[in-house]
Amino acid sequence: MSVPFRAIHYFVEVARLQSFSRAAEQLHVSQSAVSHQVKLLESYLDKPLFVRKGRTVMLTAVGQSYFQEVVGALELVESATRNVKENDTRQVRLAIHGSLAVKWLIPALDDFRERYPNIDLTLQMLTQDGQFDSQWADCFITTQPPGTGYQRYHLYDETLKPYCSKSVWTEAHRITEPVELARFPLLSAISAFANGKPGTDWQRWFEKVSSRLPKTARVHHFSHLLLAAEAAKYGQGIALLNEFMTTEEERKNSLFELPFHSIRTDDSFYFVYPSSTAKSPGLEALGDWLVTLCRNR
Repeated sequence: MSVPFRAIHYFVEVARLQSFSRAAEQLHVSQSAVSHQVKLLESYLDKPLFVRKGRTVMLTAVGQSYFQEVVGALELVESATRNVKENDTRQVRLAIHGSLAVKWLIPALDDFRERYPNIDLTLQMLTQDGQFDSQWADCFITTQPPGTGYQRYHLYDETLKPYCSKSVWTEAHRITEPVELARFPLLSAISAFANGKPGTDWQRWFEKVSSRLPKTARVHHFSHLLLAAEAAKYGQGIALLNEFMTTEEERKNSLFELPFHSIRTDDSFYFVYPSSTAKSPGLEALGDWLVTLCRNR
């Protein structure tokens, strides 16, 4: 005979309410049905679970011990079932920087929707990193993950590599010494480093090969990597770009990586959501998919 799960459920209700009649009302069945299931469980265990004295019902020592062990398991089953039921539509609101969404996430969304057709993913524009308003979004991609109270998935550490247009690449890829790149206009993104000082990206790039940014270098400044990338696409110079700020189509047709070293910025990107919603299947699925997407980049 298999484990009588219905009988266990009925037993727990009787033990909680200390009454067969109240348990029957709670379960929306007859009192005789409850009595039958409890007797079935006692027969299965070959142990008495209750002492009946008139209308009074008391657990035996065995019944008390058994109740304490199974009640937690049943609560877990109920909780898991409730979570799945409540999250059946699995609507998820993800807050993300607009540039990262446009260049990296949106081109890959068809894959996510094919894998998880029952998750309704909405993208929200993240305007200020480090603010996590759960009324506005369910989860966030951030460079400033909270210390506590949130589930955290590491996505990637930001690196910058030199990119340029096809016309510039035709000449520049023949260069063997990094310092010679300064022959071309250098496109600098102020947002690449937290200090916000113009030219920091190229200064650190040259420092990595024990050199200095030549005083004769023509450096054109932009507030954001996205702007520097667009300027590079139009042949205006060489930009140090985060690969996640470029699309696959751009890397095939309009932005070409030069064969030189990369540098790390101060930023790492994380997918985070409140620990209070950690059992949400939609959030877990999105987190796993994002990690895989970054690893396969």
